[in-house]
Amino acid sequence: MRKIAVIAAVLGSCSGVPVIGQAPSVTTDVAPAIVVRVPSASLGREQVATVLLPTSYATSRQRYPVMYLLHGGGQDHTAFATRGWFRALASRDMIVVTPSVGDSWYVNSVADPNAKYEDFVVKDLIEYVDKQYRTIASREGRTVAGVSMGAWGAMMLGLKHHQLFGAIGSFSAPFGISRQDPNMDMTSRTQQRFGAPATPERLERDPGTLASTIPVESVPLLYLACGNQDIFVADNRRFVERLTGRKIPYEYRELSPFGHSWDVWDGQLVSFVDVMSARWRQGPARK
Repeated sequence: MRKIAVIAAVLGSCSGVPVIGQAPSVTTDVAPAIVVRVPSASLGREQVATVLLPTSYATSRQRYPVMYLLHGGGQDHTAFATRGWFRALASRDMIVVTPSVGDSWYVNSVADPNAKYEDFVVKDLIEYVDKQYRTIASREGRTVAGVSMGAWGAMMLGLKHHQLFGAIGSFSAPFGISRQDPNMDMTSRTQQRFGAPATPERLERDPGTLASTIPVESVPLLYLACGNQDIFVADNRRFVERLTGRKIPYEYRELSPFGHSWDVWDGQLVSFVDVMSARWRQGPARK
């Protein structure tokens, strides 16, 4: 896919993830989506998720691709369902799923063996969705995308479990949060989830490391976007430079003059849906 040129530079920071424009919705009205409870052997309890079925689901027998949308810090499973564009996704012939994972960063925590959120997504959630609904249960029938913390999680999960996902959408990911820096503050609960820098535990939880080691032929379709005023724009530029260095195809969009907010995410999520809709119309074949 084409690479869009970077046009401006601002300094990035990875000490934390802002929650500007990311507060959880005060409403539980996610219609036409529904909220389901997903049994999780990995977590030892149920987790809630929002599921949007296409309008044609009830009157057809066809199978549908699934888009897993991952919320950011300070958000929950209602984060996307309450956006103005979300309801129109029901016309796109895809199933859309957003799990609620708190501030877990979608990882199996190194510090807490009971907090296996990576396993929840790639094992429990996918298995639940594929059993409950008529999905195209294959790599090419799944994509994972997210904003902020969820963008980091989407890239980590999508690269690490590339056999499960055919595409990754990453919007304003704070890639540097898991960097291999010996001076990281390991008293931070977030950092403790990833493990100490340069350890095997942290390396397998770092999107940058995964992008450097994954076989090029195994990389899913990559679509990234970030505001050029975002405090994490430098992280995103370094990440795509890493991709360029390995000649990994990607599309990267930088939007001006926007920061870490829905001003970027709303439009770019819709653009990513357009990309996936076109891709899925061409295949995989529905049964």
